[in-house]
Amino acid sequence: MSSNPGRAKPAQNADYALLKQQAASLIEDETDFIANAANFAALLYHGIPRINWAGFYFPSGDGLVLGPFNGRPACTRLPRGRGVCGAAFISGETVVVDDVDRFADHIVCDTASRSEIVIPLKSGSITVGVFDVDSAELARFTPEDQHGLEALVSAFAEHVAFPEALMRPDHSSSEEQFADIELCRHQHAELRTILDAIATAPVPPRDTLVRLRQKLNAHSELEDGRVYPLLRACANEVVRHKAERGVRELGGLREELDALIDSWGIDAIPSSDTIAWQREWGAFQRAMEARMIFEDHDLFCAAQADLRR
Repeated sequence: MSSNPGRAKPAQNADYALLKQQAASLIEDETDFIANAANFAALLYHGIPRINWAGFYFPSGDGLVLGPFNGRPACTRLPRGRGVCGAAFISGETVVVDDVDRFADHIVCDTASRSEIVIPLKSGSITVGVFDVDSAELARFTPEDQHGLEALVSAFAEHVAFPEALMRPDHSSSEEQFADIELCRHQHAELRTILDAIATAPVPPRDTLVRLRQKLNAHSELEDGRVYPLLRACANEVVRHKAERGVRELGGLREELDALIDSWGIDAIPSSDTIAWQREWGAFQRAMEARMIFEDHDLFCAAQADLRR
């Protein structure tokens, strides 16, 4: 993800292959997680040019808490789902921000920071934290940086022993999980309204398609990035199997919408072939409705009944 695709290339970059070797040598004989995380943060802070902060945030209570880092003192706690770190943690995807002032939900810890990259830290399918790197330069982080940092963070995750508390996929209370599911239901109602507006319009308005894409992206970050991982790891076997079925049979709709709109061209729908557009759109809408019905009347009912126990 990137807030501005036109990033300038830096004159000097990190030697990520060397950093990976150095990181491996630092942690290969040590089993203490905090020691390894501290050395990893220090290595990257001093090994990546033109950055002013590098460190971890881990889930705690209703948000993220500061872990080992190098740089100026930082925000100790970040509210759940807020800021660049929250977005990366919930989505499970790297977030690159070229200008933090243009990221609507940015949380200011150091006013000197101008750009940021946050990489999720994963153990298998569970996101157990994030690694955050800031720079005082605009558009500091290139695709090369993203690839190098993702490889480093992945290698770190493979070679350390995570504390048991971080290995729990459920880092929120049952009340918060219940509220997340209710929010998904509310978002379903909003999505249905937009879907119906597109289906009944002879020519779907461009702004309606844009709104649907934005709403579905936000919905997917909550549902696919947070709710489903929790339900797939649920101790209740019925809930777990229903969640697995949802992912297996009904997943990938955000990508399907992107492919559908991109194939037609958002400004041309359906000028070239109305019948073909209606056929393809109808197939997508039926798939979307099938997923929402399954979730509202099956999966979410089972999950909320389990949470009430």
